[in-house]
Amino acid sequence: MIAEQDVERQSFQLLLEKLYSQTGQDDSLNKIKAKAWDHFLEVGLPTRSDDVYRYIRLKKFFSRSYEKAYPTEISQEMITPYILPECAESALVFVNGHFIRKLSRMQAIPERVNISTLADAMHTYSGFLNSQWTKALKEDLDPFSALNLAMHQDGAFIYIPPNTIVDSPIQIVNIVDAQTPMLITPRAQCVVGAQSQLTIVSTQAVISGCGYGINGVVDISIEEGAHVRYVQSAECPDEDLWSFDALRASLKRNSSLKVIAATDGSETVRHDYRVVLIGENAEVMLSGVWVLQGKREAHTHVLVDHQAPNCRSMQLFKGVLDDFSRSSFEGKILVRQAAQKTEAFQLNNNLLLSDRAHADSKPNLEIFADDVKASHGATVGPLDKDQIFYMKTRGFNESLAASLLVNGFCKEVIDSVSVPSLQKQMRRYVCHQ
Repeated sequence: MIAEQDVERQSFQLLLEKLYSQTGQDDSLNKIKAKAWDHFLEVGLPTRSDDVYRYIRLKKFFSRSYEKAYPTEISQEMITPYILPECAESALVFVNGHFIRKLSRMQAIPERVNISTLADAMHTYSGFLNSQWTKALKEDLDPFSALNLAMHQDGAFIYIPPNTIVDSPIQIVNIVDAQTPMLITPRAQCVVGAQSQLTIVSTQAVISGCGYGINGVVDISIEEGAHVRYVQSAECPDEDLWSFDALRASLKRNSSLKVIAATDGSETVRHDYRVVLIGENAEVMLSGVWVLQGKREAHTHVLVDHQAPNCRSMQLFKGVLDDFSRSSFEGKILVRQAAQKTEAFQLNNNLLLSDRAHADSKPNLEIFADDVKASHGATVGPLDKDQIFYMKTRGFNESLAASLLVNGFCKEVIDSVSVPSLQKQMRRYVCHQ
């Protein structure tokens, strides 16, 4: 079995080498892409012996065959149904991983906000971007994150100047129109200046296609006193989708980040979070919910790295699993020696609606400071029979009672979404309301 997986792994790496050679390097990004590719080769594709990938069916993924992703011709009318009402004039459109400026709608975004392709941004912000990416390649050991940096094409750059409040949420709309199985690699790099405020909403829409793969990254640098909300809705109509999605964030003094994610899973959906608190009094809240049916899977990996004192982090992830579905949660809170007076909490709760569903949970702490408040916990179990019985005595049938309990279980996460239309969408496919 191990030898067979090695063959599949080597074959998939050869495919990636072919796709990388076809990316058509832009001069301004050529050096950093080459560094990222070398880093990917050094780290290598994961194996089942890698703890953070132990629950992913890697052999099945490595047997996939993908082609280079390219943007297709799409009209404004085709995109309109996928843009949220709150973001009607503040939407950045990606087509098969490529940022398409002419399809984007930016009238409600303040003029002082700079939105461009990453290639164009390298002419103005090359010092910052090269420094950011070089540091990331030294510290980030995830192979798919490095692969995205090496292979992305037409990524987006968002710069929010200091003291800027962006009233309208900025929606990142990832449109898939893949007639053939493509490996899609969207990338958005965001810098939020000091004392600024911003909400980013990431959504996905499929116009056509199946069997494609997505390896996306959103990287957010949050300066002193800035506050960011990031909401991600990953509704997957394609059950054959493999999605590796990464969020990278760094927070300076007195800044905050609130993240909310929801998914109904697919062949495999993996969310990978790496958040670094580098300034005193920074705060991050990570939350997510997955509701899985059939044979769908969803996996979550979290690393919150406390590097400065007086910082706070909170994690709350909930899963609901039915039929033969599977999920995993692998989370770590790392508190370094300098991060005294840290407050950090982590919780993963899972409801199993079927004896055949399976949820793995592995929260953990790694603490090197001595003045810390930190805890973690996990639960995996069925619906409470006493609660079902109580609701039946009040006139509810068993099916409705179970549905109401599941909705109540998910409600805490979904209610925290601040964009009303997106909250309504999430209730539809997560809470079935």
